Amino acid sequence: MGLYYIHKVGHQEMGSVMNRGDKPARGRYFLISKRCLDFFPHLSSVVMNDKIVITIVSMREEGEKRVLCTMDYHNQRHADITYTGENPRDEVRLYMNNSIDPNRRYFFKGDYAVFEKLSEEGQVYYSLTRVTQEDNAYGFLSDLMNKEASGNKSNLIIESDFDFISKPNLTQEDGIVVTQEAQDVIQKEVDAIIGAANDDEDDAESSEEDFMGSSFFNSVLFRDLVMNAYEYKCAITGKVIRYKDLYNLEAAHIKPQAHRGTFLPCNGIAMSRDMHFAFDKGFFTIDENYTIIVSEEINDSWFYKEYNGKRIFVPKEPFYRPKLSYLKHHQENIFNTFKQIRRMR
Repeated sequence: MGLYYIHKVGHQEMGSVMNRGDKPARGRYFLISKRCLDFFPHLSSVVMNDKIVITIVSMREEGEKRVLCTMDYHNQRHADITYTGENPRDEVRLYMNNSIDPNRRYFFKGDYAVFEKLSEEGQVYYSLTRVTQEDNAYGFLSDLMNKEASGNKSNLIIESDFDFISKPNLTQEDGIVVTQEAQDVIQKEVDAIIGAANDDEDDAESSEEDFMGSSFFNSVLFRDLVMNAYEYKCAITGKVIRYKDLYNLEAAHIKPQAHRGTFLPCNGIAMSRDMHFAFDKGFFTIDENYTIIVSEEINDSWFYKEYNGKRIFVPKEPFYRPKLSYLKHHQENIFNTFKQIRRMR
């Protein structure tokens, strides 16, 4: 059985477009019913214009695409006690981008947007399927909405098996898309965690880990963000071996999980599997200028001659770049050990 949120798309949501295929003059979004908010992650009614990042897999014929986008609660009615206008806002919107809504022409009023709630390694994500009036399932969804939905008959959460909804094949995705709005939220979350940790002068790095339990960062999001930041190439070699869903790239922790290393993207570097092995065993480290330092113990090797002194690829966005305290931890606790990483006491 799957859990679905069915949303009948409205005219205003789609930019008040009159004819399918016309390009709207303003942004487009899904207006999420308050009765159906339990389907999605929690949004606060007291935090002004609270935002969350959610992962949408757009199920289009051109191919699946994993998109990190935002759901925004415009909650002026509840959060802004100084507002004196006549119409304070109180609505939740899921904003679209070109991967979900190509050229702002994919969805049209009357279409059904069917979200299925799924999970991978503990991270929740949502597939999104469009059903138009030309699709065989349209009449079925209309009958179901009229029978089961309350209110304006445009929103419904239901547990069922829909054979017309395909499951995402995440192994065939060509990377992820991070919208600018989602990136802003991620950066704010990173800054908040690091800022709170820095307030604890006694044990700053440990404090960063203490805040992870209240954050949305986890192993899946860590991998996705690191791969995206390094443009799906090894930061050391600048290359990747890939065939369909097979590729030799991994998200390496700088400060290892065994040492209570975080899932913040600034604690990750995309590396090919052999480079990840060498990094974890201490064959090389990376200094504060993002330059590779290879152990003098292997200074007669091809690896030393080719990579010692070489600068790694550095992500464009500063908050994705390796945090200097994590690099220092690797330099002091892993470099030159040539051992399996063990849990620190």
